[in-house]
Amino acid sequence: MNFTSYVGKVFVVESNKAIIRDEQFRKQTYKTGEEIPPGKNVGDVKIIPQRTEVQVLDVKADSDRHTYVLAAAADTEKPFGWTDCMNLEGQFKNETAGLAPAKWDLPPRGTNMTCVDTKAFVREGPPDFTSKGTTIPFKSFVAITETSPDRKHVKVSNIKIVQGEIEMGEEIGWTVASNLKDGCADFYFTDEWADQKGPNACWRKGQYIGPKLLVNIVGVGGEMEQITVDSLDAYIKLKDAAEQDNIPLGIHSAFRTFERQAQLFRLFKAGKGNLAAQPGSSNHQHGQAFDLNTLKNKFNGSDKVYEWLKRNGPSLGFVRTVSKESWHWEYRPEDAKELAAAGKFKMPGVSDS
Repeated sequence: MNFTSYVGKVFVVESNKAIIRDEQFRKQTYKTGEEIPPGKNVGDVKIIPQRTEVQVLDVKADSDRHTYVLAAAADTEKPFGWTDCMNLEGQFKNETAGLAPAKWDLPPRGTNMTCVDTKAFVREGPPDFTSKGTTIPFKSFVAITETSPDRKHVKVSNIKIVQGEIEMGEEIGWTVASNLKDGCADFYFTDEWADQKGPNACWRKGQYIGPKLLVNIVGVGGEMEQITVDSLDAYIKLKDAAEQDNIPLGIHSAFRTFERQAQLFRLFKAGKGNLAAQPGSSNHQHGQAFDLNTLKNKFNGSDKVYEWLKRNGPSLGFVRTVSKESWHWEYRPEDAKELAAAGKFKMPGVSDS
């Protein structure tokens, strides 16, 4: 999985007002003694010239979740400074910008894991996987070297993380896959990770269902969104398929933290915001929901994004799940498979009116 999709890419500055900013996003100006381009003077705001090719070295969002990039000259990698992602051609839409949180000894690569169970018993191999009576040390880092056909058991070895790379140790044996979490990180044991109202906490229909790993992704309009890691590949496949058909798919809203949903609900109750569910009850809190860039309930065939999703969403795992919301789609592969077989795209009971 690629959690930083912008690395190694070249972007073109599209805007003629690509202001250069510092790390606090304050405008930078030319000062006495600096090299000043022709036509500019001391005190003028610094700007990256239009049509400049740049690489992005880093990405972060401000308190309003708007995205800025640390841009560098593509040929020299010499940083210009921070600038609004909307200044780039394509507006940085759908670029992934790392995991949330970013506290990793080694981010997930599909095989490197953290033992999160105090009773992670070491087991014999197939077919019985009987316990040997010993356990994998709690909080230790391991690598998966083999997986059972039903994916319920894995064989693991001890590892060390040396300068960001795996150093393999001795083989441990088989264990239950659910004893492990993706990636190598101590934050799995923090109050932040365990907090039922924390930044990774997921809820469904008013019930807490546990924390999930999240990845930052830039949505429509440059706003930093988050989606769950387990839905990332599916969304990228959906987006790529749409691009092949010249459909510019993007995200308006995806995962919402408990705090964010509470904020939206307060605004709604005060008459200052759109309809919002109570925190813990929103479809956007279980990690499967995407508000995509369809038009607002245009069901007459004029909305190219919506019509494309109707035809292609279910075959790629996405279905429409909310009445009167053409933009609300969820990654539900099992339901999508059944709907696709029946030539449908909406869950039962979902209507346009």
